[in-house]
Amino acid sequence: MLRVVLADDENKIILLLQKLIDWESLGYEIAGTANDGLRALELVQEKQPHLLITDVRMPGCSGIELIQRAKDLQPNLHFIIISGYRKFEYAQNALKYGVEDYLLKPLKQDELTSILLRLKDKMGKEAALEFRLKKSGERQQELLIDELKAAADRQGPFLTAEQLQSGYGIHLLESGSVFFAAVVKVDVANAAQYRDGYSIMIRHALETVRRELQTLTDTYAAAARREGILAFVGVDAYQAVEVKQCFTKIRKEIEKQRDLFWTIRCTACLGSRKSRTEQLDVSMQEALWLCRDRLCLAQDWRDAEKEPPAFERRYQMETAQKKSFQVAAECLDEERLNQELSESYEVVLFQTGLNGQMLEDWFDQVLEACLYGMRQTGRVDDHFSEEMEESFWSCADAQGVLQALREGICRQIRQLQDERSLRETRPITDAKRYIQQHYQEALRLEDVSSAVGFNATYFSTLFKKETGQNFMDYLTDLRIGKAKELLSGDDLSVQDVAEMVGYRDLKYFSKLFKKVTGVSPSDYKKLYR
Repeated sequence: MLRVVLADDENKIILLLQKLIDWESLGYEIAGTANDGLRALELVQEKQPHLLITDVRMPGCSGIELIQRAKDLQPNLHFIIISGYRKFEYAQNALKYGVEDYLLKPLKQDELTSILLRLKDKMGKEAALEFRLKKSGERQQELLIDELKAAADRQGPFLTAEQLQSGYGIHLLESGSVFFAAVVKVDVANAAQYRDGYSIMIRHALETVRRELQTLTDTYAAAARREGILAFVGVDAYQAVEVKQCFTKIRKEIEKQRDLFWTIRCTACLGSRKSRTEQLDVSMQEALWLCRDRLCLAQDWRDAEKEPPAFERRYQMETAQKKSFQVAAECLDEERLNQELSESYEVVLFQTGLNGQMLEDWFDQVLEACLYGMRQTGRVDDHFSEEMEESFWSCADAQGVLQALREGICRQIRQLQDERSLRETRPITDAKRYIQQHYQEALRLEDVSSAVGFNATYFSTLFKKETGQNFMDYLTDLRIGKAKELLSGDDLSVQDVAEMVGYRDLKYFSKLFKKVTGVSPSDYKKLYR
């Protein structure tokens, strides 16, 4: 759908425009309406419409001025002027700025419809090309941010300004320019329960970041990653007030979605300013450290220039505590694991100068110990570690970190318990099938256990645990059940039936049958004659 913004100082004209045309059937949607030129400009910036229909005279700024300023914001925007003035100079001025058409009031439905149909094909092709170019540019930004994140992870130099320009088409600034990294982190309550809605919100947040950074500079890149929306920015001269205003607007725009996307808290974290792009890895390390630290210190604005990260402050778990986690995980003991987590969490909270990096250290060490333990019992999901890392970055506070560990590890423990149960159940199922096929023979416990690959002692214990009966009781019930079927059906002698269900000694069979059923085989047979 092609987006349209309607601007007129008279509400009745806007209502008329909305009702006069069946916009949806023509392939358009009304993205917004404005009663003054300044609001119309805001809508152009927010909604990125394909078409602006505006009056010539409006408060705030005139229609002609609106067109000029909107063109600066969105060069490919199309315009239709609607006016009650039949003066030649108005039309000429409008057409000079690339206005598609100039309509006079009162509006005629067929005339406006004709213009919209003509524009639809033109704008559709332009929009498709613009979309492809936009996606290409967005992909370049994502690759560039991944390069920066990788440099920060390895604590090595980032790309030079020349490499940025030749490899990514990033505008090369003048000497004396300033560069910095930033992280915009959006925390949402219960985000894991609403993954689709959260993804939509992050997409909107990324669009907001890119749009606002574009008003600050041409030298920028931004991409949504698990840590948040990562960005790098280059400016000719760093203006602290201007930069803070930009990120404050980003934060407020994102938090406007609070009614739609539950409780939102947005934090902007800036790394220190650098004179060369090669130093941006340090700036990104700082921004990410501050982003982690929001788990301990909730503020909407963090700046490494004013609060240098305490990289040296780390957390190391005691060996005995790690061993306790390993044992609880190896035993698949949820209760013990939860107890260990609660006690260990209390220890971490009382660490002097606790910061977000220390919380992540604790998180990683608990996870590592539990993974080691669980792998002694069974195969842990290949994606488990990655999923847990994602869950850490989705936490909004220290309590959330504890909850993420508790839920993630216990979920994996339950999965391993199910798999162990299945492993133990499968040989019993195979054993039952084997007994069904061979119950007529002189069947021994050793024969069945060997058939399913277990030693007799372990198999006997496992069989009793899974069926509630020992092997001989199970075999006896099966044989007597089959004997009852045969005695009540075909005209067979008791001797024949005894042999058919695995008993060669008629006297023993008769005694056993009566013990189980309460009647002798011959009396049971008479009941069905």
